[in-house]
Amino acid sequence: MRAIWTGIGITGALVIAAAGLVPAIAEQAPADVTTAAANNDPAFVQVVDNNLENLPTVDLQCPGDWQDLVYYLKRAPLKPDLFTVQQISNQTQLTSYVNRLSADLGEAYAGVIAEAAPAAMNSPCGAPKDHQTNAVIYRKARFTDRGLGARTWQAQSDESGSCANNDQARTKAVKVRLHDKIANKDVTVASVHWATAASGGGTACSESNARETAAELTEDGYGGSLLIFAGDHNVSDLSGGTFRAWYQLLNGDTGGSLGFRDAGYAGCGGSKACLGDNWTIGGDRRIDFVWARKPSGGLPGVTGFHTITFNEGDAADQAETGSDRDDRNYSDHRAVMARVHY
Repeated sequence: MRAIWTGIGITGALVIAAAGLVPAIAEQAPADVTTAAANNDPAFVQVVDNNLENLPTVDLQCPGDWQDLVYYLKRAPLKPDLFTVQQISNQTQLTSYVNRLSADLGEAYAGVIAEAAPAAMNSPCGAPKDHQTNAVIYRKARFTDRGLGARTWQAQSDESGSCANNDQARTKAVKVRLHDKIANKDVTVASVHWATAASGGGTACSESNARETAAELTEDGYGGSLLIFAGDHNVSDLSGGTFRAWYQLLNGDTGGSLGFRDAGYAGCGGSKACLGDNWTIGGDRRIDFVWARKPSGGLPGVTGFHTITFNEGDAADQAETGSDRDDRNYSDHRAVMARVHY
């Protein structure tokens, strides 16, 4: 669901929220166009994030309808400039997905992957989800790879009383430094997938993972005019109406020392009710985030925040193909998107 805050800025939004004048939350129907427009505005980049759940189809043990999201992105106002994804199976599946995006959106995309052939994890959903890794996809008309390669690091988890690198392939993050040819600026972007509570993640080591991720975005020659990371954190921002420690550490708008802006928090003007409405996984929990920061520690502007609902995906599929399995969602996670400004 979408909070209508565009144009008033974070300060104004916070004033409105404090006054109790929280704007209405409404679903955003796909634009009445056949193909989304390319973003050629040098002021911002269009960012999308989703845990793709290995592109589930309607007939699987853990079913879904992954194409709904592609159809939504095709009909959205703007094409993604950057698309961080989690739970892609391998290089073969990433290549296939990038080719599909390129065909439907009408221009070339490219992707960098954390692990081309990740080890099996014996998923309870069976073979289709046995191999899981993460990737960053970018629009080639806007970005070129700076050539530093796709560097990776392992998220931490606690399985023996202390935080150490998790051993699952799917918790390996990937970062890439890209050059924005329109803005003539560099961006470092990363896709992360932290461990579940059952694998020593959740609240355990979440603060450690936040610090490590923030450090990785400027290490090894990375950095640039914007630092962006997004993904499935497997831990919510709120517990009992209070922001968790890891979230406060990251969120510069709440005084967090790591100084990142949460696109959802900016879009909701800090309203906890609005954040709850923008849940990304069942139980009104928001565990998927888009974060951005300037290298100096400044907070970039963020506008156009939107959580892509499953109904919106269904509607896009119906509009594009004339039919849809509305009992199947594009993922277990709702995708989030935002415009991140330089």
